[in-house]
Amino acid sequence: MLFFKETRKTGDIVKQITSLDEDDRFEGIRCPLCAWRPSSGDLWCCFRDDDSPEPPFRSCGTIWNTFATRGRCTGCSHQWKWTSCLRCSAWSLHEDWYERRS
Repeated sequence: MLFFKETRKTGDIVKQITSLDEDDRFEGIRCPLCAWRPSSGDLWCCFRDDDSPEPPFRSCGTIWNTFATRGRCTGCSHQWKWTSCLRCSAWSLHEDWYERRS
């Protein structure tokens, strides 16, 4: 019976893949006015309206997560100075969203 034993068979191979949770990249980012914290699924649009404090520029309509690129539009490469909160709708300087660690 040992003759029929399959000796070429390897043991089970377990491959562990460890990756950072997508939202870990957004830890330390919060609205400076209402303290709302964005996640990786939150999206902004490259569109400047009249209520925006952003200086005039030709917006492209791209939808992306502004914190994944530190405020740079992935469509037209415009560097946004201001970011609107998806909870309170207020505008704040983009850099003010990043908590400073001491």
